[in-house]
Amino acid sequence: MNLKQMEAFRAVMLTGSVSQAAQQLFRTQPAVSMMISSLEQDIGFQLFERRKKRLYPTPEADYLYKEVEAIFSRIQDVSQTVQDIQNKQYGFLRIGCMPGPSNFFMPDILADFLEDHPKVQASLQTRTSDAIAEWVASNQYDIGLAEMSKHQANLGRNQLYELPCICALPAEHRLAQNEVITTEDLDDEPMITLHPDHMIFHDLMQLFDSSGLRMNVRLQTRFFIPALKFVERGLGVSVMDPMSATSYISYAQPGKVVFRRFKPDVFLRVGLMFPADKPSSMITLEFADLLRKRIDDVLDNPQKFLNWGFAV
Repeated sequence: MNLKQMEAFRAVMLTGSVSQAAQQLFRTQPAVSMMISSLEQDIGFQLFERRKKRLYPTPEADYLYKEVEAIFSRIQDVSQTVQDIQNKQYGFLRIGCMPGPSNFFMPDILADFLEDHPKVQASLQTRTSDAIAEWVASNQYDIGLAEMSKHQANLGRNQLYELPCICALPAEHRLAQNEVITTEDLDDEPMITLHPDHMIFHDLMQLFDSSGLRMNVRLQTRFFIPALKFVERGLGVSVMDPMSATSYISYAQPGKVVFRRFKPDVFLRVGLMFPADKPSSMITLEFADLLRKRIDDVLDNPQKFLNWGFAV
């Protein structure tokens, strides 16, 4: 019993005649009759009784039709799935994200993506950058956003971004009117930094030491989002990445914190990571394109947060 025989049998059952089945299938009437006859020979029992040029299905035909209809229903489901895949509306997306952007930046992007792809399922997990690199390499994530070294950027399809840091200040701070904040401006100024094992702390410390300035670390946090709460309270200033600033202005009220350019440049190096030995799905590639656009928007349009929340 093959698919063409089942198709002919189903058409005859639905239309009640060989001639109408032939029209529905765009085949000749003799061809449909031959397929029905060959089907009966293959299965070993009669499907139709022929009386006065009409076909009457046997009870066995009714039993078989239920099974055949279930098969064709499944084929239709598969066809719809194929169409959904073609339209990038079907799949499961596994995302690993470093802690900072996982609070607001990445969820906002993923929410927008899922609204446009209602049949797509997703998993977003927060991990350290080292863990994300390991999980991507072992194909447990389809895509990862993590801090990245230049060596990692040269692996596979990984893509590195260098995000220039900015300075977050209390809105009432004496330096809030400056367009650019420098290390000289922050000499002995109370600062809120990440812990010493982070690249931004390391680079800042080098800048201050090389200029003979004092980096006055009053508070240390693991991530920049909680650091901004301390900035709001006037406990210090913080040199941070622009993704954290973008996240902050998406939920905070202006009037407490302002952001200014910082010189000399200090970069947060983050990148998109992909499994090296596994092709990416169309869903993953489309999400990666959206993620790139949002990161590029942060890089190309710093005025969104630099013009936000001017000192009052």
